[in-house]
Amino acid sequence: MGLSWINPLYLAGLSLLALPILIHLVQRQQASGIKFPSLMFLRQIQWREKRRLEIRHWLLLLLRCLLLLLVVLAFARPFLSGESTPAMLDLERSDSVIVIDRSYSMRISDSWQQAQQIALQLVDEKQAQDRIGVVAFDDEAEVISDLTENAANLRTVIERQAPGLRTTRIRAALEQAARLLAGSNAQRKRILLVSDFQAAGIARGDLPLVSQDTEVVAHAVKLADSANTSISSVSVTPSAGDNNDEFTLSVELTNHSAKPMVQRLGLALDGRIFERRELNLPPGAVVTQTFSGLSPGAGLVRGVVSLDDDGLTLDNRAYFVYSNQQKMPLLIIEGSRPRSNQGVYLESALRLARDPAFRVERRSWNQLEPSELSSWAVIVIDDTTIPGGDIGNALRDFVAAGGGLLVTLGTAQQDSWLSTGDGFLPGKPQRPVDARSGTAFGIRALDADHPLAANRDSRTAPNLSTASIFSYRTLQPNAGDRVLAYYDDDGVALAERQLEQGKTLVLTTTLDPHWNDFALQPAFLPFLHRALRYLAGYDAYRREFEVGDIAYVMRYARAQAGSDAIVAGASAAPLIVEAPSTDIVRLQRQQALLPIDEPGFYQVHRATPADVEVVLAANIDPAEANPRTLDVARFVEEIMASAKPAPPVEILTRRQAADYEQQQQLWHLVLLAALVLLLLEALLANRVAVKRSARPGVKT
Repeated sequence: MGLSWINPLYLAGLSLLALPILIHLVQRQQASGIKFPSLMFLRQIQWREKRRLEIRHWLLLLLRCLLLLLVVLAFARPFLSGESTPAMLDLERSDSVIVIDRSYSMRISDSWQQAQQIALQLVDEKQAQDRIGVVAFDDEAEVISDLTENAANLRTVIERQAPGLRTTRIRAALEQAARLLAGSNAQRKRILLVSDFQAAGIARGDLPLVSQDTEVVAHAVKLADSANTSISSVSVTPSAGDNNDEFTLSVELTNHSAKPMVQRLGLALDGRIFERRELNLPPGAVVTQTFSGLSPGAGLVRGVVSLDDDGLTLDNRAYFVYSNQQKMPLLIIEGSRPRSNQGVYLESALRLARDPAFRVERRSWNQLEPSELSSWAVIVIDDTTIPGGDIGNALRDFVAAGGGLLVTLGTAQQDSWLSTGDGFLPGKPQRPVDARSGTAFGIRALDADHPLAANRDSRTAPNLSTASIFSYRTLQPNAGDRVLAYYDDDGVALAERQLEQGKTLVLTTTLDPHWNDFALQPAFLPFLHRALRYLAGYDAYRREFEVGDIAYVMRYARAQAGSDAIVAGASAAPLIVEAPSTDIVRLQRQQALLPIDEPGFYQVHRATPADVEVVLAANIDPAEANPRTLDVARFVEEIMASAKPAPPVEILTRRQAADYEQQQQLWHLVLLAALVLLLLEALLANRVAVKRSARPGVKT
């Protein structure tokens, strides 16, 4: 139940309530006369009138104010409206929302200047009683003005806008405008969309939801055929083979113009020009350029790919970083006389790893000092005896400090197997077991609850059942060891032991075809890569960022710097990030979320030890540079065709509301109450006057 009005403008008459108060405050005190026989002996002094600025008769004041209030309410003609009573439609007003595109494609030619002029003209064309709101959008929509009649304020907020660095998302903008109009009772409601209407701004079938009582009107800027070539992608690939510290850069260029273009492509590494190439690009051409044999030198390299200025300069630069710290250091330990092809399959699999890539070294025990073990993130002991003594103790310390160890069992005897007490190896190896002639053992599925069976890059575990195992070495697990996979004869295939911060995995057969064909099966590669990432504590995370993204800085640092970032992550000091604009951002490690607001390099401090550099490269979304546009008329038709029905409530016109009010006749009751108050006011005023005249010496 609520109170509605036929003539709400009459409520402005409530300002008259100040009138009785003013009258009571300024009324003069009447002078008293006293009869005196002669004034000749009295000294003459000047008589002054005193105003008493105070209210003496509160009840009389209250009656007069209430009387005026009732008269004003009666003229406004009230009526009661309940849940079933429809709202009143204002036939004299139109409500509109101007939705203006400020994505970075509006920087092309004079698109933004056109959009501003269109929006300002729409403001100038409005009638005095009309209301307009303004929504500016890119990949997010922002209400920069609520519905208002103030044209000057609308012009000011529009003139203050400028195109940004983000992409176009039309749906979010139109739905934000529809929410602004949802509570409007105007007869006409419109969304006025001003944009270049890029096709990339809305996905197929991803239409905004607006109400059927809202009209969508499109105002498209006129696009000039601007000569523009953009850098549409940059990818960095570590080089295969022995050139572990080199990488290859691939750059994709797109000529968005209908004319051929001549462009110069430049590559700068750490601020120095590495190479320039002149390219002839046919209309609409997509060209890939490759730079091979690049090296980060001692650590991390910051790279910038650039083109000469053209119709849109923002998409002519792309940033990337590459570091040899991104390659996980891995040591393979083999016997002094390994089999001829013992390490071939293992190393071939490691060369194909990309996330992370591995920097691989092969050594035997007699080529190692105990102090060197901490140089690697993961150590693979490939079918060779594990010694005791200083090396054995160093291995234990390596695992306890967070290192990962993968041990494969084969023909080598294990006499110094440190598994009991504070040992770092699971179980105890025993005799070999051979399958009967013509048969083989199979491997059952991995433990479904273990990270090796389900992690971020795949929902399913590698299918190890396709491997044929001809021989394996039995392993008797200890209490606290975890068996991750069994052979189909119930023998242990894969076991794990955790010691403080590190982990050890033991595979009870070889990683070459000497005892099985596992290395020849499709599951070999994903299993090995996943096992080594798990042992290294590697936290895979994205490497490329675009304006508008949110970067989880600690996860990125761990992916960039590996175990060094994990060790430094225990510090309580906040992260310090230098943005491309040289602004300083401080982030707490527990919530190290960095908004990417501009392209360029973000330098991260205190995420790793001082000698390990972490830099994040951010770019704009290249899809925004694509000039292909929507069929605007068809786009608007599709929006209106999919519009949701208006709320199922009847809207009253002013005449219908008057008829509804006439049935209640509340204003008659209000006037009657006013008449009663008028009589009471007259009686009370008369009584006050009588009392005043009855006072001695008061003139009437």
